[in-house]
Amino acid sequence: MKFTTSFAALAFSAVAQIVSAAPTNSARDVWDPKVTFPTSGSVLQSGQTYTVTWDLSEKPAEVTNPIGHITLNFANIGTPVILAKGFQLTDGHADITIPDVYTQSDYSITLFGDSGNWSEEFEIQGYDPLTQ
Repeated sequence: MKFTTSFAALAFSAVAQIVSAAPTNSARDVWDPKVTFPTSGSVLQSGQTYTVTWDLSEKPAEVTNPIGHITLNFANIGTPVILAKGFQLTDGHADITIPDVYTQSDYSITLFGDSGNWSEEFEIQGYDPLTQ
């Protein structure tokens, strides 16, 4: 009986140590900063370099994915074009070069890091198939 009681106590102690060493699920902050440039009034030119900016005021104490990338989107459909990647999301800005695309007024960018956040739609003046 003493052996069984001692063994049970030892086994319980070992299991308790294993359970306490297991990683815990902690709450993670998801941050989707608001894109502040480009905005709905912006007119960008193909081939030119611009600085995309975003709001850092609501940045959590710990950003779970601080590495960002930016894509160019057209009318919320199609395959996005990667404009920038590998920058620090906590910097609040990244430079992009506008590719040679058709002139349209419904482009947007998506800023990815913890989450994705779309900009307002803006215009790009680029290739015009009627004059080229």
